[in-house]
Amino acid sequence: MNVLVINGHPDKESFVSALFQKYIENVDKNKHKINILELSTMKFDPVLRFGYRKRMEPDKEIEYSQELIKWANHIVFFYPIWFETVPSLLKGWFERVLTPGVAYNIDGIKITKYFKGKSAHLIFTSLGPIFWQILNGDLELKIVKRILSFCGIKVNKVDRLGNVVGKYEKLEKRNKFLELIGKRAKEI
Repeated sequence: MNVLVINGHPDKESFVSALFQKYIENVDKNKHKINILELSTMKFDPVLRFGYRKRMEPDKEIEYSQELIKWANHIVFFYPIWFETVPSLLKGWFERVLTPGVAYNIDGIKITKYFKGKSAHLIFTSLGPIFWQILNGDLELKIVKRILSFCGIKVNKVDRLGNVVGKYEKLEKRNKFLELIGKRAKEI
């Protein structure tokens, strides 16, 4: 299977980045081909400057990302939850990469999803507790699922850890989550 692993955290020294590294280290490279994208190291404009009115100038980082998504059977996303959504870097990447003609097409009310058959695994952290997200309707999860679904990508696994900063943060909990993510990588 072709696996694309994406780190959507803008800080390479974050806990999310540690989870990303743990996953990469544990994927069985004899069974799977793997490619990675670390958005924090990429040099692309995350702003869709003209909306869909006109195309932006070609961007090698965006085109490379699009080629990797086309190549992948399974995509693993790592990111934090900020203000009940993904960081602006990841949101901008979604907007620039998952464009009409590449990820989907709309003709009247008919939507053609070009990435049908691809699956995704979402791995994210948050400042607040997970039960708070669930009580508030899981907006954080629904947003990303909806974006991916619009292109035909089905989210088949979600792992999330809350209380990663502040007085409720526990090193033991972080270490268990790191172990879980290493195990998840071996399961694909």
